[in-house]
Amino acid sequence: MAVNYTTSKLNVAGLQVSVYKNSTLGDDIAHLPVAVILLTHGRTGKHDDESMLKIAERTFEYINEQRKVAKPTRDLVIISFDHRNHGHRTVNAENNLGWGEEGGNDTHAIDLYGMFTGTARDISFLIDFLPPYLYPNDERTIDLWISAGVSLGGHATWVALAHEPRITIGIPIIGSPNYIKLFQLRTVDRNIPFAPPYIPNSLLALMERLDPAQQPNTLDAPANPYVGKKILILSGAEDKSVPPSAGAAYIDQLEVGPFGVKEVFIQPGTGHTTTPEMRDKLAQFVWKYALGPGDA
Repeated sequence: MAVNYTTSKLNVAGLQVSVYKNSTLGDDIAHLPVAVILLTHGRTGKHDDESMLKIAERTFEYINEQRKVAKPTRDLVIISFDHRNHGHRTVNAENNLGWGEEGGNDTHAIDLYGMFTGTARDISFLIDFLPPYLYPNDERTIDLWISAGVSLGGHATWVALAHEPRITIGIPIIGSPNYIKLFQLRTVDRNIPFAPPYIPNSLLALMERLDPAQQPNTLDAPANPYVGKKILILSGAEDKSVPPSAGAAYIDQLEVGPFGVKEVFIQPGTGHTTTPEMRDKLAQFVWKYALGPGDA
C-alpha cells in the first residue's frame, strides 16, 4: 500500500511532534479550515510505531476515497508525539513497566497515571501553540480538535475529553475512563494490596479528583463535560490488560445530549490490540463528524 501522507517534524517550544498531512492535495481541500487529530501511542511504544502509522495511513486513505464522491468541509492534519518517558523523551524505561513485569515496578500506578495525565496536559499545550507553529503566516485556520489514542494514549484521550473543552471529538482505543477500577483489577491480578506504597493515598485522592469516571456524565448534571461531544469508544472483548468491564458502567450511563454522539464498538475475540476494523471505524468516524459534507 502506497503511503498517502507526508511527514515532517516540528519543535513546538521544546516538544517534538510529527506532522502528517495528506499527500493528495487539491482545490477541494487546499483552502479549507483544518481539523487536527492529536494521536497518542501505547505504553512502552513510541509515536511512530508501525501500529500508529497504520492509523494515519488508513485515515488518509479513507478520506481520499470519500473525496472522490463528496467535497469535504475541512482538511486534516494528524499530530503525533511521544508520551513522557517514551521514545526520545525516555528517562528510565523501567518506570514504564507494570507490577511484576521483568522484575517489577513498584511505582507502576504513579508512573502510569502521571504519564497519561501529563499527555492530556500536553494536548492542551499543543492546542494553544500549534496554530502559530503550523501556520505562522495565518494561512490556515484550525477550527476543530480531535484526540485519539491507543492504550496509554486511550487513557489520555479520556482525560482530554473530560478536562479539555476544546477537544470536541474523542476516540479512545483500548483505553478506559475509570483508572481507580482499572488499578483495583490489576492489584488483584498481581496479588498486591490496593494500598500504599502501590497506591498511595495522595495518588488515590488525585484520581478521585481527575479521573474521567469521577466526572458527572448525565444530562441532569450541569457540569457534564461530555455534552455535545462526539465520542467513539473502541475495545477488544477479550482485553485482559484494559478490560472493557472497568469502564462499562460509566460509559453505559454517559450522556452527550442531542448534539453529541456516543458510539461503542467492542470487538469479539479481540485482546489488547488495535485491529484493522478499529482503524476503519476511526477513519469513518473522523470523516462523518469532522470532515465530510454532513459533519455537524
